[in-house]
Amino acid sequence: MIATVTLNPAIDHTVYLDRFIPYSLNRAADAEYSIGGKGINVSKVLAELGISSITLGFLGKNAAHISDELKEMGITTDFIEVEGNTRTNIKIIDRGDPAFTEVNEAGPWISPGKLGELKARVSYWAERCGYITFSGSLPRGISEDIYRELIRTAGQKGAKAILDADGPALAEGIDSAPYMIKPNISELEGLIGHPISGDRELKDICGKLKSRGISVVIISMGSRGSVYADAKGIYRVRPLELEVKSTVGAGDAMVAGYLCAANRGLSGEAAARMAAASSCCRIISDFKRMEEFCQTIDIERWA
Repeated sequence: MIATVTLNPAIDHTVYLDRFIPYSLNRAADAEYSIGGKGINVSKVLAELGISSITLGFLGKNAAHISDELKEMGITTDFIEVEGNTRTNIKIIDRGDPAFTEVNEAGPWISPGKLGELKARVSYWAERCGYITFSGSLPRGISEDIYRELIRTAGQKGAKAILDADGPALAEGIDSAPYMIKPNISELEGLIGHPISGDRELKDICGKLKSRGISVVIISMGSRGSVYADAKGIYRVRPLELEVKSTVGAGDAMVAGYLCAANRGLSGEAAARMAAASSCCRIISDFKRMEEFCQTIDIERWA
């Protein structure tokens, strides 16, 4: 079993425009609501790939339907209800531009008592799951070192922790040596404090992160592909030319793809392929092409 932890879930409100014009009235060509948050997104992709998971976190009083929808997808849930509302994240997508605009709310305030409940549930499920992911932003009331504490708990209970976060939450979490991290290139540059100069520096950074006790490092770079590193080597994964439907959740799909590989006992180049292929499937909204992408993705071994 795999557990995913989303401390700050979201209701994603995506607005599609034929053309986005700033500082002007824009009329939506289409709109949709979906349940989101990085760990929840990982569980949703795992379900697409036929892998069971349980998802944990906090839900506000406006978001009871999130648990119901996930159960309909075959995902087990163990959320904690809190005062206040689960945040709504607005995504504005211009159909003529692969980039998009996001407006993310802060999320509800989490009391010490509710946080204590969450810690107990993480401890419980870490004893029963091989992997547990900690992903995304933090709601109000939770300190930036929470992932460091939860990762340490997971390790003590025997689970391999995966961290996908940003800013101080990422920096603090790394101190507990999670089994895997998956920053994007911007998050990685924020971690090291300067822009990355090129492939040589990326390779060196992977080596330094592994020396800190992190077994697997995946760096997602959008249209530039990704970098994957584990005990077998460091690999540069080249992007495929795809008709992009949406890049929302592509990094979360990469985490799910890695977990799918781990579930099959794969590592090294094979795991790098599966992680990237899953991200590609999310971008085009078609997971039936998973095996095809695993075969066609171009990978260069760096070390």
